[in-house]
Amino acid sequence: MLDLNQDQKKKLKRLFENKNYSKFESQLEKLGPIEDLPTYLRMGYAGSKVLNPNSKKDDFLNASIIFEKIYSKDKSNLEALYNLILSSLKAEICSYVLPHLQNFYERNKKDLKVVEGLARTYFQLDNMNLSVKFFKKLIDLNPTHTIDGGRLTYLASMNYPSNINQKDYYNECIKLGEAFEKYSKFSTYVNQKSLNKKVKIGFLSGDFRDHSVNFFLKDIIKKIDKKKFHIIGLSNLELKRHHEVITKFYQNQFDEWEDIFDYNDEKLLGFIRSLNLDILIDLNGFTFGNRLNIFAARSAKKQISWCGYNNSLGIKNMDYLIADKNLIKKDEEKYYKEKIIYMPKIWNAMSKPDNLPAVNDLPYKKNDVFKFGSFNSFKKISDDVIKVWSKIINNSNCKLYLKNSGGYNKEIYDNLLKRFKNENADLKKIVFLKKSKSSEFMKDYYKIDLALDTFPYTGVTTSFQSYLMGVPVLTLKGFNMNSRCGESINTNLGLNDFIADNFDEYYKKSISLQNKNKLSNLRSTLRNKVLSSPLFDTDNFSKDLTSVFEKILKQ
Repeated sequence: MLDLNQDQKKKLKRLFENKNYSKFESQLEKLGPIEDLPTYLRMGYAGSKVLNPNSKKDDFLNASIIFEKIYSKDKSNLEALYNLILSSLKAEICSYVLPHLQNFYERNKKDLKVVEGLARTYFQLDNMNLSVKFFKKLIDLNPTHTIDGGRLTYLASMNYPSNINQKDYYNECIKLGEAFEKYSKFSTYVNQKSLNKKVKIGFLSGDFRDHSVNFFLKDIIKKIDKKKFHIIGLSNLELKRHHEVITKFYQNQFDEWEDIFDYNDEKLLGFIRSLNLDILIDLNGFTFGNRLNIFAARSAKKQISWCGYNNSLGIKNMDYLIADKNLIKKDEEKYYKEKIIYMPKIWNAMSKPDNLPAVNDLPYKKNDVFKFGSFNSFKKISDDVIKVWSKIINNSNCKLYLKNSGGYNKEIYDNLLKRFKNENADLKKIVFLKKSKSSEFMKDYYKIDLALDTFPYTGVTTSFQSYLMGVPVLTLKGFNMNSRCGESINTNLGLNDFIADNFDEYYKKSISLQNKNKLSNLRSTLRNKVLSSPLFDTDNFSKDLTSVFEKILKQ
């Protein structure tokens, strides 16, 4: 087998250490087929693919294949296994790594990287019950590594399974808040007297792009009274991910704009504090693109969580959480660290989309087969959802149309089908749709008669869109802010018949609502009803929201 002299090794080492990965890879490729190189060179080549900023998914997949072959031949090579985890996650392919992780875990249940690998792999497969299980094991094994060691993803994941109540979730959030305080290296915030002529508000987000947050934020930013409010966009979005139209819209609408993705926490904290903001609004929560360190250290006089995450964050310096009376009950406020701001009607209002397709009145009413559908993220399809939906399709002359809002991934679709199979569901009645082009997405609602909401993590954007297309949504009552979003949407529309109290009633309503004549009468007027409801009344919502801002500044 080919080996290198010392000069060649030193040259390659310099290229790798200087992060000149593309040249490093090309030099190795000149030596011959990669599979014929010694193990250490194949490891280096695959590792370079993982680290190379120019790598694409095919490069990550190639790295996964190399690491898998190396580890399969030598199970003592843990570096190959750990790199297999990383490359597989980047490639968004789980089939190479998952069997090895499962086998290794059976022998050693305390390897942190393997436990985290299982947690993140199941998260990628949208199997949230197992993802939460392994994230919890990871935190239990390494409780001191609290802030970035999987805890944020763990907390976000706790919203998905049915067997986690708000008290349990809240207690885990409090641990995060304590960790922020314990490990914070930042100076104490000094509350300066405001000399601002207008109320100065910062909106911090990693999602000023083609993202669900945009649907709810767009009109609000546009309609805020600029004579009274000076608004600043703080974008934690990589420049290469800027959306040509959407990002540009926000850049034009904000009074000031700052791209902060490359700012470390210390620089960002200093910068935001220098703005002397009256209010700083977090639009991310525990989702990707957050900068919670900045909020935990306090960057503004008042800090508010809104729009991007519908639950408590457990952080001491997050002062307020915007909700409505349908989402959080007064006696439940003790399980939310923030003070709850109750909007008069609904916690959010969506901007009416441009070029909205016409409503199609029950396209399959001449066909005896009833069409259910759900276009929510497959992460939201909990084990209990699988059980109830399986019962519905096994006892109905129906089809169930499913489309993952996160996009098409064959492994994710196959994994979901296996979960239905485990509940003995009639798989012939399940129809998987791939993600449509943005111009055609809304027309997919033509395919269904009634939308089935997920639980406990309900739909939000997809439910608003479903109603826009004249398709009602059957939802289930929840137990916290996140699980009651569907309830709030239907209550604001006066559609209480489409809210079920429990699993059994959800099933029974799904059967009784298969009356196409009744649905046809409802659907013929539903869009007009929806557009005149609080769901799309962004004029009044903007006024109510800015009134809230003024009120809290007086307190």
